[in-house]
Amino acid sequence: MLKHEIEVLQKGLRYMFGARAEEMSLDELLVLEKHLEIWIYQIRSTKMDILLKEIQQLRNKEEILTAANQHLHDKVEENAEITNLATMITNFPQPLTIQNEIFQY
Repeated sequence: MLKHEIEVLQKGLRYMFGARAEEMSLDELLVLEKHLEIWIYQIRSTKMDILLKEIQQLRNKEEILTAANQHLHDKVEENAEITNLATMITNFPQPLTIQNEIFQY
């Protein structure tokens, strides 16, 4: 029976790839159809598993980037508070960057 099923599947593959010299019976076509449906189900299931893993990885990456963004935002606010305090004490504005000759036009 297994040998017959393998023959039907091989015949089906030849049939699908253009070697239509051998006509397939209705029973052979039904068996081939059943196997194709199973294969499609397995492929879609595997594809869905991969997509779900990728979505989870992206969510994890989003959490990491959100935390890094919040950390940087806090640092900017902390530096802004220090700059405002220094300006109030000295009455001289403190630049956030140091001028560099390389970047001058």
